[in-house]
Amino acid sequence: MNETHELAKFVYETDFEDMPPDLIDEQRMFILDAIAAGFIGSQQPWTKMLVEMVRELSGKPEVSVINESWKADISRAALANGTMIGSFECEPLTGTHASGTVFPAVLAICEREHLDGKAFLNALCLGMEVSGRMSQTAVGLENPRGFHNPGTQGPFAAAAAVGKLYGFDQATLVNALGIAGSHAAGLVEFAWEGANTKRMHLGRASQLGLESALLAQKGFTGPSTVLEGRFGYYNAFSLPTDVSKLLEGLGKDWRIQPPSHKWYATHVTHQAVVHAIQEFKADHPFDPKSVTRIAIRGNERIMEDRHSVRDVQSVMGGQYSLPFATAVALTRDMSNPLVFNDEAVRDPVVRDLAQRVELIPVEGDSDGAMLNPEVILEIDGQSHTLTTSPWKGSAKNPMTWEDATEKFSRYAGLVIDKGQVSEIIEAIGDLDHASDMADIAKLVGTS
Repeated sequence: MNETHELAKFVYETDFEDMPPDLIDEQRMFILDAIAAGFIGSQQPWTKMLVEMVRELSGKPEVSVINESWKADISRAALANGTMIGSFECEPLTGTHASGTVFPAVLAICEREHLDGKAFLNALCLGMEVSGRMSQTAVGLENPRGFHNPGTQGPFAAAAAVGKLYGFDQATLVNALGIAGSHAAGLVEFAWEGANTKRMHLGRASQLGLESALLAQKGFTGPSTVLEGRFGYYNAFSLPTDVSKLLEGLGKDWRIQPPSHKWYATHVTHQAVVHAIQEFKADHPFDPKSVTRIAIRGNERIMEDRHSVRDVQSVMGGQYSLPFATAVALTRDMSNPLVFNDEAVRDPVVRDLAQRVELIPVEGDSDGAMLNPEVILEIDGQSHTLTTSPWKGSAKNPMTWEDATEKFSRYAGLVIDKGQVSEIIEAIGDLDHASDMADIAKLVGTS
């Protein structure tokens, strides 16, 4: 079967009325979480470097940039906003990082074209579904192949979403996907040094996916077998896989359900461990210097080499490392994302603890092991075994709207005032009734 054509057909034929009501409810929380991540990301030095470049190069001032008073052209706004959202390991993961790849592109087009909330939600969900399906069909793309998933599949998802907003027919959507295939990029080599490139992959995917759709709109062509072809996406990036899985249950089984959110500013595979330590500290306060042993038992998925670097040199490296994230959680209150900073990276107590974390791989279901690893702490000679539970925002402990607004207030409130926080929450809560997304998009900037 021609998977590229079938995926384009799905995007072309699926309208807002075809979306499950609970999916739309979930997207409100997804959007709120993505915006919160963007505000946190806007404060980071690596983001400021990229935003400075965007402002220097930007063309026509068309659309809003998160936490900035100036506007950028739609392409560079997608780059800047996507980078901000993916800049601090706290963005929602539903649709495999679609918060930083699909959402910025959709927001930019909707603001420029003054589209309504239903058009926005329709395109966002479809782009996210393309993203999720592409990710779940690939095998070994990140490990052992070494490609960064959102950087490689993100352009396809953004292109599909933008094409939906512009009402592309199936053939034009096929071209948009075909063009996006030549923009698929991103290497996991950042893991060893904690390099800044990871922060940029989501924004660049959003930008290039948006541009792919605009090129297709002008008649530019791309390969119609870009996904399944001999030199297409899955043969180039993935280990051998059954590409037909890309279409299984299409339109009925939404791969972006259940939603997936982080509660802490660290890699998703570390969330359960950090959560268990946070809960233990609340009931058993202790001096981190009194910890004599730390061990984590869980599936090797959470202990891959790229997630086990101990001699961390940057915040990004620390957020990507299980031993280091564990050490930071032992020494700081992770409910505040900004405690994962340069001071934490340099802290001799943190660095010592990270070196001593024992990683004990066990056989078992990968997802279950991510949700339920075991943490062993010895403090002043007394041993404590922490049985982890699903963190808030995971599939087995989903966020409610109240959870989402509390997290948004806690995160975004570190950057913007209470009035702006309240305005954004109110606007997103009624998003499907919005008549002009430009009014909402302007809320993420500064006046």
